[in-house]
Amino acid sequence: MKVLNRILAITVAVMVFVTLTTKAADVDDRHLSGFNAINLSASYDVYITQGAAESVKVDAAADEQERIVTEVRGGVLYISGKEHGGMHWDWGGKKRVVYVVVKDINSISISGSGDVFFKSGINTNAMHIKVSGSGDVNGRLNAKTAEIEISGSGDVKLYGRADNSNVRVSGSGDFSGRDLVTNTTTVRVVGSGDATVNASTKIDASVSGSGDITYTGGAHQVSTSKSGSGDIHRM
Repeated sequence: MKVLNRILAITVAVMVFVTLTTKAADVDDRHLSGFNAINLSASYDVYITQGAAESVKVDAAADEQERIVTEVRGGVLYISGKEHGGMHWDWGGKKRVVYVVVKDINSISISGSGDVFFKSGINTNAMHIKVSGSGDVNGRLNAKTAEIEISGSGDVKLYGRADNSNVRVSGSGDFSGRDLVTNTTTVRVVGSGDATVNASTKIDASVSGSGDITYTGGAHQVSTSKSGSGDIHRM
């Protein structure tokens, strides 16, 4: 019995060691810096935090690391999947995660099905978010100006503060900015997506598609224009 217990103890210890070392090996530090924008064209989840030093780390199986491409060109961090035989790799819906630390960031662009999160918050002078794929953006923002473009089916949800915002929805995705408090907001909906905005001073809203615009925040200067089947109304 003592021998059996000893064998079991050794087996468990080996399994724990293998699990821990395998997990550590699954996170690859790409040693990248010198970027203030992110372009995502793959199906990975990207988590952005703000810090004193830039870094990019990829959490994926060791044999899949080389298929996840991260490179910096012209101040932009490009995140994509390596092609194989003319086709992009697909892991059957399994998530691969990229952790990015930025000193400053002013642009996030998604053209794939991956999602971007920055729930701990980003502080910047100006932010431009562009979604032309099916991926979503969700995060806390503190900026002087925020520009949001949605031409795909992905959704953008922002909360925090921006002095001025400019929102354009030309796809089927939605913009949720009820908790993004602004002074002035311009919002255009020309697609089937909906937009919710918050402004305390001025709102300029127009609909020429089937989507709706909902606004809140107590703005006393409200300008609206409708030429489609969509609607504009106060929350």
